[in-house]
Amino acid sequence: MLVKYWLMVTGDKSLPSGAARNLEAWDPSLSTVTSYNLKEGDPVLVWRGGRGGGVVAMGEIASISVIPPDNFLSLARSQRDAEGSVPAFKKAVINLGKLMLSTPISANTLRAAGIARVVRQARSAGGDHKLVPLELPQKQWHEVIRLAESPETPTEWPAAWNISPGSVVRRAKLHEVYGGNPRCTVGSSAKTPNTLLFVNRSRSGERAPRWNGSVLLAPGQGQWGDGVSLENLAVLAHLQRGVPVRLFLVRGVDCLYVGEFGIDIEQPIERWVVTGERKLKYLDDVLSWDIRTPIFRLRLLNGARALLDDTDPFRQAPRMRLSLRPTSDQPVATAIRGLLAVVENDPAVAASLSELSEAQLLATLTQRARRQADLVELRTAVEDSATSEGDLQKLVQRMTWIFGGEFLPGTARRNLTLRDQLDLTLLRPDGTLHGVELKKADTDRLVIVQRNHLIVGHEINKAVGQAMNYLRELDEKRSQLLVDLGIDARRASMTVVIGHSAFVTNGASSAQIDETIRTYNSHLTRVSVTTYDRLIGNAQRTLDLMAAPDI
Repeated sequence: MLVKYWLMVTGDKSLPSGAARNLEAWDPSLSTVTSYNLKEGDPVLVWRGGRGGGVVAMGEIASISVIPPDNFLSLARSQRDAEGSVPAFKKAVINLGKLMLSTPISANTLRAAGIARVVRQARSAGGDHKLVPLELPQKQWHEVIRLAESPETPTEWPAAWNISPGSVVRRAKLHEVYGGNPRCTVGSSAKTPNTLLFVNRSRSGERAPRWNGSVLLAPGQGQWGDGVSLENLAVLAHLQRGVPVRLFLVRGVDCLYVGEFGIDIEQPIERWVVTGERKLKYLDDVLSWDIRTPIFRLRLLNGARALLDDTDPFRQAPRMRLSLRPTSDQPVATAIRGLLAVVENDPAVAASLSELSEAQLLATLTQRARRQADLVELRTAVEDSATSEGDLQKLVQRMTWIFGGEFLPGTARRNLTLRDQLDLTLLRPDGTLHGVELKKADTDRLVIVQRNHLIVGHEINKAVGQAMNYLRELDEKRSQLLVDLGIDARRASMTVVIGHSAFVTNGASSAQIDETIRTYNSHLTRVSVTTYDRLIGNAQRTLDLMAAPDI
């Protein structure tokens, strides 16, 4: 027997619009306008769309109020029923009882549990902040409740969160990995479904974070004008977006992660405090506005309250070096269970897969899992400053697929000439040669400042010069190599892999390093330079494309 429940669809990038941004009209509740027949107490699932989404909350319809037709005249006219009647629109307010903002029930988990109907319904809803009917057998609804009671920590990017409460990270690196504006007190993560809030205990008065019972009073972003700024909306509307609020303590260039917080629905803002003045010269007049800062009321959902009570939480806190680690692969057994769940619940998929042999499917899953494990091992080795060039060579020579699909598996001979030995020798299907020169990842001066611009450092120029010498030797021995080995070395090319943005200490970001090397490569012909983090990132995206598509 199917029972009707409700599914609220939201999106991590969407924010309330229109009057909702007005200070006087701000409504912190999770609500929507619908013409469906609802009852107070009806169960509701909240689905966050986008990458890393899933079921992020469970609740029920708390209240229903009828909206006068004049307020939605154009919408009502477009939704007349077959008899020409105008539907009655209602505002439904949802009371959230169970929050899973940082541990959503993912689409893969639902499929593996045989509840693919929720995924299909959410993705066919066709918009954010919509309430749609969801018909499920009671057995499947109870399974959803079970999954919500024992949530799994996400391991796939961008839902994964790798910072533990009490850990200290560089703020610049935090924004490089997770996104967001490093000059703002609060804002959206941009790259992941999170809101980031930074508080400073060295401040005094209203701008100092402090506890009021179980509620943390924390200042937001100073703003001027009558509307709520996008920065402050990132916190005020985090439930509407279905994303968690991650709070950090700031000290200098470092920040300490405290934990996950949620806005107080009953009273989201304690008060607005005047914290400055903005002046603007207009013709002969000077216009001025007060800069006001909201004092948020937050409740701790997951983390360590003691960190905010400690006199010096930074003193013995462990320090983390962040890196972008999108672990999108899953173990082979889990992948197979997910595949079987999809086949069981979607006959069309089963029909299309029936043309492939079981051995081929298992081989594909196994290869991807093995490649993902190799990539994780390489990433770990690269980020360890003690790893030598020889160690990296041993790892890379068994995973030449990371250089792209234009090369044959495996490597050719390394000592093609008497005086030189290549780190890796790759072959294209037509027999032409491509060499790889591997250098250390721990290269501090990967890029340097030259007259207000960044240029590549000495180590890159040195490595490229070495690669050019290799190519000259190969050109001179072209005829001999073609006769003896069947390898065409004429117009061979080289890739130099060197450095990692994590080891650069002059303040250059990963994006700036990439741009500098791209500019440098644009003036080369047969040699190209890349970094280990760029090489690994490209390989990870290749694995993501190999993954079974969401259906």
